[in-house]
Amino acid sequence: MTPALIPEIVASPEVAGWIASRCAAPDALTDLERAALSGTLHDTFLDSEAWGGFQTRARSLWGDHDHVIVRGVRCSDEGTSLLLLALLIGRRFKPYKGDKVVKHFRMSPWTRDLSHTLQEGHFHTDINTAPQPPLTTAIQCRIPDPGAPGHGVSRVARLADLLQTLRRAGEASTLAFLQATDVTMVNDSSPDGWTGRIATDERIRFHPETLRAAHRRYGNLPADMETHLQIIKQAALDVSFPIHLDAGDTLLVSNTRALHYRGECSVVYRSFPRDFIAREIYVLHLLDEPR
Repeated sequence: MTPALIPEIVASPEVAGWIASRCAAPDALTDLERAALSGTLHDTFLDSEAWGGFQTRARSLWGDHDHVIVRGVRCSDEGTSLLLLALLIGRRFKPYKGDKVVKHFRMSPWTRDLSHTLQEGHFHTDINTAPQPPLTTAIQCRIPDPGAPGHGVSRVARLADLLQTLRRAGEASTLAFLQATDVTMVNDSSPDGWTGRIATDERIRFHPETLRAAHRRYGNLPADMETHLQIIKQAALDVSFPIHLDAGDTLLVSNTRALHYRGECSVVYRSFPRDFIAREIYVLHLLDEPR
């Protein structure tokens, strides 16, 4: 794949200005989260020609690529602009901690948490052990990695492209692992986990660490699972391309028809060991999508 194939759009001055004005309101994020979760979020600008045309372009790219990158919007301090941009794709927001929508992540050299570590991430889907995972993941860059563009890159591997590459490579055993083998995935927040097939009906739920956690707990996964995971990773790398998100840039990606990935991150210390600059992002999830 080449950079020319990156499905991205740039917000018009009208769209960017509306978002900036909404973000500047007092208690903007709290009010918008409450309205989003109650289904009462509305603004006359959402009925405008400027927004309608922007949304049509975003959804066209989504339909062709299962993801879209939005540029040209400033990042608000609390992630309010991410919530507004997510309206391009859907309206049903997944809550956390009862009444929150937007999460904040900061990479750190002092943690092993998968969402915060500097280590290379995995191609995965989010919240993959839930009975019904969210359909859309939205990621907005607050502070780019100080080592960018070589560090902190994102990638998206569409399920259809991944399966096609595995077929062409003759990886029948790995395809059977994905499509015909019942597996269990667990994590700390789902003690009983989820059991089923990774890829079914053009949908996928996948994370190597939840598979490994289940293998440690139950020992019932294929003995050659690590080989399959490496083959899947290489195929995903082959069908994806590096995506650099600058401050305010947003990646909207299907959480059921694509895997997303974050590369190794870096830090720059202002004062060792706790004062440092690192990649920071906002994340939210939608329970719907335009399909």
